[in-house]
Amino acid sequence: MFYRPEQGHGLPHNPFNAIIAPRPIGWISTQDAEGRRNLAPYSFFNAVAYVPPQVMFASTGAKADQDGTKDSVSNIRETGVFCVNIVEYAMLDAMNASSASLGKQEDEFAH
Repeated sequence: MFYRPEQGHGLPHNPFNAIIAPRPIGWISTQDAEGRRNLAPYSFFNAVAYVPPQVMFASTGAKADQDGTKDSVSNIRETGVFCVNIVEYAMLDAMNASSASLGKQEDEFAH
């Protein structure tokens, strides 16, 4: 099968999600300027350079209360700071829970 995204695929799930495997999960933690915490998993994440050490993640969605982006990106814009945490298997359920679409006032760490 040749996969050309512009031509569709006819499968129940988008095959692009499974092309790169295993795909690391970056559990990105941030805090806004008022101290509200956020924690969110990003599957479009990886290390990209040694010197200087660099990581990247891509935020591909938006929330209605964040002007076209997500809490993580909004917080990083405010503070210039984020932390990358690597998800171990024992934290799988907690990581999945942190992917819930919660309001900005809600703390994913507590959730």
